[in-house]
Formats: sequence, C-alpha cells, structure tokens
Amino acid sequence: MAENVLMPEMSWTEIEEALKERPVALLPVGNTEAHGPHLPVATDTVIAIEMARRTALKLKKRGLPALIAPPITFCVSELGAEFPGTVSLPPDTAVALLRDVSVTLAKKFRAVALVGINQEAANLEALKRATEEAKKAGASVCFTELGKKRWTDRLGAAFNAGDHAGSFETSLMMACARSQVREKERISLPPMDPLGPALKNGVKTFAEAGGEDAYFGDPTAASAEEGEAHFETLADILTLSILEHLGSKM
Repeated sequence: MAENVLMPEMSWTEIEEALKERPVALLPVGNTEAHGPHLPVATDTVIAIEMARRTALKLKKRGLPALIAPPITFCVSELGAEFPGTVSLPPDTAVALLRDVSVTLAKKFRAVALVGINQEAANLEALKRATEEAKKAGASVCFTELGKKRWTDRLGAAFNAGDHAGSFETSLMMACARSQVREKERISLPPMDPLGPALKNGVKTFAEAGGEDAYFGDPTAASAEEGEAHFETLADILTLSILEHLGSKM
C-alpha cells in the first residue's frame, strides 16, 4: 500500500491500488466554529485529521490498512452560532450528509470510521444518528463516543470538565499545528470556568455560559507535550474501537 494515506492528495489510480488491500476509511468530521481568539475556526477539523492520521499509523502496525477520506468541515455548532465564522448545519442536514458520505465510502472500503473531537451534545447526536442510519442502509460504519466512561478516565480532567479551546484542545493544536496558534493571544487569556457545568444547567450558547470570547478552560496551561500525550491516547482509543467494530463484522 502507498505510504500516503490522505485521499485528497492521492490520484484515483493510487486509490484504486490501495483499495486492493481492503482498507478502512477514516472520515474526519470537523466543525467550523469559534475557538477563542487564539485558535482558528477550523480547529476541530485540524484535530480530527491528525487523529485520523495517527490512528492510521497504529492500524497499519496491527496489519490493518487505512485511508483518510476528505474531511467533513461543517456539522452542528449551535453553541457558538452567534460568533462570526461559525457555520452550523441543521441537524437533519448534518445527519444526511454524514450518512450519505459514509454509505458511499462503505461500498469500496472494509468499513468507515467517523473521527471527531467536538463534544457538543447536538453534534454528537447527529453523528450517532448518521451512524445508525448508515448501518440500516447496510454500511459497516462506526463512531467512537469519547464521552463514554470507558474512555473519559483516560482523557483527563480538562476534557471531562468541558474544555473548549482551553488546555486540552489548545495542547492538541500546539502539537499538530503550532503555526495556527496565536501565541500572543493565548498567553494573555485568563482561565475560564469549564463549559460542562453550564451545559448541565441548561445554557444554550457560549455567551450564556459566560464565554464571551468563545473559549472555556485555561489556554495558558496548554503545551505541545500535553498535546502529544492526548493524541496518543485518542489514537489508541480509536484504534481499539475500530478493531472491536471489525471483530463483529469479520
């Protein structure tokens, strides 16, 4: 199989050759939304692609080839919809998009794995619905819910508290896309309460939760080293989840 696993950079003939090994398709699912004044609106997509890349390497070591499909860059981002640059799809639109792309990919690939970091409840619900609808259409599709107890113990306090552009996500960006982190802004930002408790109290937007700058947590506590550790954990989780899915299908 070719060394390059990024489908957008491959020719159709290279993809045709790679498909002979029945690879898994890793489908990065990102969001286009505000991530504080220090991170780009593409943060979730950048992180999802890197999660997929590192997962592909781990799968390869386990003897399972994988290709990374072109990312989905829009999904459900209702919490930050008021911020410039945020583009939120209606849930039904997001479900239809993810379902149809997954079903199409599944016709050529061993299985399709949705890969994403965004934990907004409405966004997660869209991914879960899309996965179930794709399965009903006969596709082999899986989605790893990182918020399940099985995984949260490994992902750390910041993730579990409801980090958004705080130490967790900022660390990931510093590890994989340092040039996209606005360092001057990052080191000047005061810590904010995490988003999780506010959501439990029923708030509907970042602003209602007190996040007038669209971040929650402590960006100044982020580091590339922490990001590397988080990516290692995320890739381990995704690899195990995909292998378990295939175990029930093979």
